[in-house]
Amino acid sequence: EGHTHMSSQVPDDLLYRIQKVHIDLHLKHFAKTRLCIIDDFVGHDQPGDVFPITEYALSKGITLRDDSIMVQPPPRSWYHAELAQKFWPHFPVILEHEHYGSSKIRNAWDKDLWLKAVEDYHASYMSIHWWPRILLDENRDAIDTINRRMGYRLCVREAAWPAKAKIGQEFEIKTAWYNAGVAPCYPGGYAAFTLKDDKGGIVFTYIDHHFDVKELEAGPAGKVNFKSIITRFQVAPLLGDGEQTFSQEVKPGEYDLWISVGKRDATPVFELPYDHQDGHKRYYLGKLKLLAR
Repeated sequence: EGHTHMSSQVPDDLLYRIQKVHIDLHLKHFAKTRLCIIDDFVGHDQPGDVFPITEYALSKGITLRDDSIMVQPPPRSWYHAELAQKFWPHFPVILEHEHYGSSKIRNAWDKDLWLKAVEDYHASYMSIHWWPRILLDENRDAIDTINRRMGYRLCVREAAWPAKAKIGQEFEIKTAWYNAGVAPCYPGGYAAFTLKDDKGGIVFTYIDHHFDVKELEAGPAGKVNFKSIITRFQVAPLLGDGEQTFSQEVKPGEYDLWISVGKRDATPVFELPYDHQDGHKRYYLGKLKLLAR
């Protein structure tokens, strides 16, 4: 856990060198794995936001895990939310709470503080410490609230488009996005619009490479930072060099319009918090009637 204060009590100057050796070993042998440093590397109750060992870890792309919160009663519920502020804008922060039963015995467990820790640390993951079913049954309301805030939560507030559009003629889709979570969407992704026919077949897809959902800011609970996007495109545009032209064959008619977020090739990746999806993380918006060229 990055410390020796309960064992050999290595002096601080030597401990720092030993900690760096452990970090470097992990970087060497787990080159494709997200690594995290436990907050106890700086001392289990040492306040502050700048420490040589965490600065070193951060420079190597390593994130932070607090191990653990709510071990002691308030106001000593946790010590390193300040330290997390350097990590969460770049990497997902991880929290672990104390053994639930032991925390209750010490009068350290508090559902409101549990949620506050997620907010203060901008946490993306939570490791649980107890029998999962007991923890869930006794804390369902808090867990439901945490699940709506932890990490990122990509939302589309509104979407507007014309009822009709000519094939090959540019039109606009206006969308308003926000992140309802406490952390950025670290991997990023792009909005895609898909047209399907009455049999559910994909007829046309357009992805907006100008808007990366990673740009959506994570705000405090109850405060939403909207980002309005205007996406302009043509369905089955004419392509060619002026002498020869061709286009994707799309017939006039009414189509279903779907939205998704994912890779640059329009492969959906992220689930959105809405019903009426197609089983492949595309979400139904409404109808669009295509007119002949």
